[in-house]
Amino acid sequence: IQRYGTIRARLFALHATVIIGIGIDRVVIARIGRSHQRFGERFIRHCFTADEYALACAKQPVERRLAMFFAAKEAVSKALGTGFVGVSPSHIEVYYHPSGQPAVRLHASAQQTADALAMKSIHLSLTDDDGIAMAFAVAES
Repeated sequence: IQRYGTIRARLFALHATVIIGIGIDRVVIARIGRSHQRFGERFIRHCFTADEYALACAKQPVERRLAMFFAAKEAVSKALGTGFVGVSPSHIEVYYHPSGQPAVRLHASAQQTADALAMKSIHLSLTDDDGIAMAFAVAES
């Protein structure tokens, strides 16, 4: 019985996931709307991928979805431990699984940072209410 416990503990240790970062952010939806209006395509190109913008345009109002995506990017950048220093918002891409669950793809410097941390997955939760968009990210190794 003792031996079984030891083997089980070793197997668990080989497959255990460890939280290596968490991040949370909230964004005022109207602020994203003002930035979109003021800076137009320059704002979109700097902060979002073409796929994200297409997703946002598919559901009105566009600013609501853009704000949720921006909050997600901030939360993920915090889980990476960098914020937006050395990681561009457009290198963190938000998408949805067919089930509707939000997910993240990392590109360029964001992926390099995750690789350096041996990050295997990022869990993401998004919500919005009363003019505020929020995101919570958990990074695991």
